[in-house]
Amino acid sequence: MSSIIKTHVELFAFQRSKALQQYSGDMYFFTELPDNEFLCVLADGLGSGIEAHQSAKAVIDAVKSDPSEELDLLMEKCNQAVSGLRGAAVAMIRVNFAKQTLTYTGTGNIRFYFMEVTGKMSFPLSTMGFLSGRKQLFKLKQFRYQPGSKFLIHSDGLKLRKVRSYLDSSLNALHTGHRIERQIASVPEDDVSFVVGKFLD
Repeated sequence: MSSIIKTHVELFAFQRSKALQQYSGDMYFFTELPDNEFLCVLADGLGSGIEAHQSAKAVIDAVKSDPSEELDLLMEKCNQAVSGLRGAAVAMIRVNFAKQTLTYTGTGNIRFYFMEVTGKMSFPLSTMGFLSGRKQLFKLKQFRYQPGSKFLIHSDGLKLRKVRSYLDSSLNALHTGHRIERQIASVPEDDVSFVVGKFLD
C-alpha cells in the first residue's frame, strides 16, 4: 500500500498476492515524465506465482527502459518482452497535464474507470486477449479531465461492486483507496492490485 502526491495527481496504490505468496503476478509502475506528463502501467501475468511474476516484471522492465515512448509502441515493446513467457494482461494510461488529457490503452482483463467531475463515468474495454509476443493492434481512448476527476485501474483479482460509489465522491485518493482496500480479503484467492488517482488543481 502506498499513497503519494505527485505534482498534479494524488495517487493510492495497493497490492496483495494470492494466498499471501512470496511472488505476485501483478506489478504496477507510475512516473512523472518530461513535457509535463505522467504514465501509469498495470501488468497482470497469467496465472500466479513465480512464472506470472516473471511475465509482469518483463512488462514493467520494458516500460522503464523508455517510458516516454508513445503508448502503442510501448505496448508493442511489452508484447515482445513477454515472448516465450506465460504472457500478461496490460493496461496503461498517459496523462498530459498541460492539455488536461488522459489516454488509455489495454489488453486483457484489467479494468479501467474514469470519473469526470460532472459525474459521468467511462470504462473503455481493453482489447481481447493478452500479450504473448504475437502481433496485435492496440486501441487508444482519450479523455479530457478537470481537477477533481478520478481514475481507477485494477487487476481482475479485485471484485468491486458499484464502482461509481467509490469514485463519485469528494474523497481524496487516500480515503478512496482505503475504502476499496476494505473490500479485499486478508488472504485473497487471486493476486490483487489497483491504483486510484485524483487530479489536483
